[in-house]
Amino acid sequence: MFRDAFESKAVERGTRLVLALDEKDYKKAFQVLKATSKYLLAVKIHPEMPLIWNKKHSRVVAKFKEQVPFVILDAKLADIGASNAFKSDYYFSRGYDAIICHGFPGKESVQAVQASAQQAAAGKGEKGVFLLCAMTSPGHLFSEETAEKLAKMAEELNVDCIIAPGNQYDLLAKIHSFAPNIPIASPGIGTQGGDTKKAAESGTRYAIVGRSILQAGKPGLEARRTRNEVNEVLKQ
Repeated sequence: MFRDAFESKAVERGTRLVLALDEKDYKKAFQVLKATSKYLLAVKIHPEMPLIWNKKHSRVVAKFKEQVPFVILDAKLADIGASNAFKSDYYFSRGYDAIICHGFPGKESVQAVQASAQQAAAGKGEKGVFLLCAMTSPGHLFSEETAEKLAKMAEELNVDCIIAPGNQYDLLAKIHSFAPNIPIASPGIGTQGGDTKKAAESGTRYAIVGRSILQAGKPGLEARRTRNEVNEVLKQ
């Protein structure tokens, strides 16, 4: 499974840090990536970023994978199964290693992404599916009941990873308790108020960090500091 490859590479590289590369200036984005790459496990980008950068998806993925092992697409797919399938097929064929999707449309829609990942992986290495169980934004509508249903769906479908907020520790811990066998990757750490250590203690296994690194005077030093905080809690 992709989950195993992701974890194995995290141990090998000694890092569980994922950079959310939400930077409109491609030159700056790549400069930050180069400065932080040795502290990173993966990069996460939105599907609009290559368009903003006026570059092809496949070219961006190939260029980024010269620096880091994995590129995750934050597509947040939330459509019927057939639509999720053709979107996933397109993005996986461009080289993305994993895709983030919603569970709101139901299990069939998530399974469509999983089927696409399995097909794309044939002879080309594992592909992953990350399921979003709650968001970092204030006022989001992911109630504890909804998060529980999504976490249980993640466990039932055996997705590769759960996305859960690193700035809401009680909810994060509950999601972890509902799906104890699925690792959690958490955004919301840093600028959005999440504390690396508290998030890791609440169930986060991989930290997704963006602005606190992108806006740092020395992104490499900030990435190293965050990487070390995560490792300290997880004893890596």
